[in-house]
Amino acid sequence: MKLQDILDWSAQLAGCEQVPADSQVYIEAPSDVRRVLFGIDISLAEIIWAQQSGFDAVIAHHPLGDRARTRLAEVVHRQVDQMAAEGVAREAAEMAVATRLDAVRHNIHMGNVNALVDGARLVGMPLCNMHLACDIITRNALIDTLRSMSADVTVGDAIEVVGETFPEYRRGHARPEAWVGSTSNRLGRWTVAIAGGINGGFPVFNEYFQAGVDTIFAMHIDEGELQKLRATAEEDDALVVTGHMTSDSIGINVVIRGLEERGIEVVRTGGVVAPS
Repeated sequence: MKLQDILDWSAQLAGCEQVPADSQVYIEAPSDVRRVLFGIDISLAEIIWAQQSGFDAVIAHHPLGDRARTRLAEVVHRQVDQMAAEGVAREAAEMAVATRLDAVRHNIHMGNVNALVDGARLVGMPLCNMHLACDIITRNALIDTLRSMSADVTVGDAIEVVGETFPEYRRGHARPEAWVGSTSNRLGRWTVAIAGGINGGFPVFNEYFQAGVDTIFAMHIDEGELQKLRATAEEDDALVVTGHMTSDSIGINVVIRGLEERGIEVVRTGGVVAPS
């Protein structure tokens, strides 16, 4: 498999019709890859090390540059459909996502978008990133776990079950925690606000609460957005932050197992938590 083949396969694995806009081959491998370095975040140092160590390619999770970063908004708009499915009015969902995207667009506009990709081109190291597909796999895995629980269990009970179900949480540095609300709250009606490019932040999470969702599960949230949410949330609202690197690793490890089954050696780095 070449890198584009790997991206096409990962998209199919996640149920996507095509490779998502936030995932891209930056430098294609000249032949089938047999040895890959896979990291959540990749630096130029790791790219150079991989080249010197005989790897055929480097795969990152987070977008590294080019259109995978500049077209991130296309992926973020998935959150509108997720919100609508929970009863948020589509117009309100569109406004919440647009508000959250403003800061993202500004950062991309003033950022050195292609610095890392340009460095990889200089040394000639095949490189791609695979973002949304992995996040969809993580989201589906969490949904499957939560569906097995009654709405009457506590948020703390749900956190314990999720934390023990996935080895990435047991082995990683960040386990699921309630950052809004109490662990003694009833789990109630819940949603998994993952696989939308970025975290929804206050505008999106507040709309979920307003629509009657009791508990939100999300990978992460910016500190300023968290404080806004705490200031407006009702007593029975809860936000469970599952942990960024550990949650990313759940979907990534599913992809890695599939690559290994196809005869590709994969070495984890850059924050990927091995399941064993």
